[in-house]
Amino acid sequence: MGANVKVLNDIFNGGKTVNSITITNAGTGYTSAPTVAFSAPVGGTTATGTAVLNNDGAGPNIDSITINNGGQNYVTAPTVTITGGGGASGAATAVLTTNANQSGYTHALVSFYNGGVGMTVDASTLRGMYDGTNGFKKFTITSMEWSVDSPVNIAFTGTGVTDATNVNYTGSFNHSIPNTATQPGDATNADIVVTPVSGIDGYVYLNLLKTDYA
Repeated sequence: MGANVKVLNDIFNGGKTVNSITITNAGTGYTSAPTVAFSAPVGGTTATGTAVLNNDGAGPNIDSITINNGGQNYVTAPTVTITGGGGASGAATAVLTTNANQSGYTHALVSFYNGGVGMTVDASTLRGMYDGTNGFKKFTITSMEWSVDSPVNIAFTGTGVTDATNVNYTGSFNHSIPNTATQPGDATNADIVVTPVSGIDGYVYLNLLKTDYA
């Protein structure tokens, strides 16, 4: 008995880049420029930067951080880590651009082998994930195909109109099913729940458009 969700394609276009760096603690005692590292985005390019020192009388400290590469596909601001250089306590935060031209889609295959357990396509693990502040809030079904020997329910998470469709036997369609549900304000957003009956065999293939980027 079993079930499986396989994401065959997951695309996120137009993610944000690092626009500026705010020094929150200049540190002290640096004898050379420390190394600056940024956390990586999911499926994007990691930002890079270089620390610039000054000497304001309290010993060499961090005056600024020059952005060498703003990175790509950030959804939330990356963590900035400052190490080395002989000093201590240097800290900074990254500020992202405010561009709003994000788009994305996900192709997911849900397979059942004498199964009966509901499966979830979880946007919080995909590119452009929504964490309650940034990211895509919803999935919209743009097309489907399926071949199952028992009924399957497809639903959106959230409150309001959450039911999407019910399928059985073999079929497909190429029209959109919009998600009109109200999503919760956390990383459980934008999930698709595929619920079968017990002992089912077959598959459901979903083309999902990511929508409502915040």
